[in-house]
Amino acid sequence: QEGKRIIARGIRVHPLVRKARRNGKILLKGGTTVSAISEELCGKPLKISGMITPKGTQTSKFKNEVPFPHSVILVGKKIIPLETREAWEKETLALTPEDLVVTGANAIDLHGHAAIMAGSYAGGQCLPSFQSLLIEGVPFLIAAGLEKLVPGNIMDLLPIMGRRKVDISYGMSVGLIPIFGRVFTEVQALETLAKVKVWVIAKGGILGAEGSSTLLIEGPETEILKIDCLYREVKGAGLSPLPRNLIPCSRGDVSCKNHIRCLYKEGKRI
Repeated sequence: QEGKRIIARGIRVHPLVRKARRNGKILLKGGTTVSAISEELCGKPLKISGMITPKGTQTSKFKNEVPFPHSVILVGKKIIPLETREAWEKETLALTPEDLVVTGANAIDLHGHAAIMAGSYAGGQCLPSFQSLLIEGVPFLIAAGLEKLVPGNIMDLLPIMGRRKVDISYGMSVGLIPIFGRVFTEVQALETLAKVKVWVIAKGGILGAEGSSTLLIEGPETEILKIDCLYREVKGAGLSPLPRNLIPCSRGDVSCKNHIRCLYKEGKRI
């Protein structure tokens, strides 16, 4: 979670974000990383829908009870919620190349590709409008932690993926939807926040550090001290969404109707 907070700090001062905050609009598409970004930009978290838990690919049990939207558009100090297909279509239709989309990702690769997982038909109510923004030339910033890095090329995965191609799934079966833009990890965040060079030198850990990244950071002493101060500020940070929003789904929940191949839904696993 510390990585998500570092990314959020970097996004806040990114030139594209500053430009869009002055002269345009910023669309924040929900996810745990973008929820942390939302807290940085407007002081409010976002609602989380899909999540990967120790049991597999799940969704939030109480997402319909969370008092925050899954995605928003920021216009100055105004927050426009995007909670319905109609709202998505109306608000995204007005976005231009002067605006900005900030989204997370479930997978990134060394070739600059990124993708998000979709566990319901067509990726849910927002994906058609969301992807149409690429056609209109609206720039995308893809905020993703280094733990999302997958081996190989994401484009090679797309032909073999598909919700209905899966026979057995621990949680909802998912497909992959490619998204295109500038990938922004902890490396880019730190290099935005200080005049430093960052390398990833190791991955993984134990005792709660599973999925972590070990970084080597080089720069002038004053810049290194900036990073050290930031690290101490985010150390031990928790997840952005509300705790109730992070309770995973179970068999018989309302979301089950949208999901397929789930062993829990079918009663074959507990």
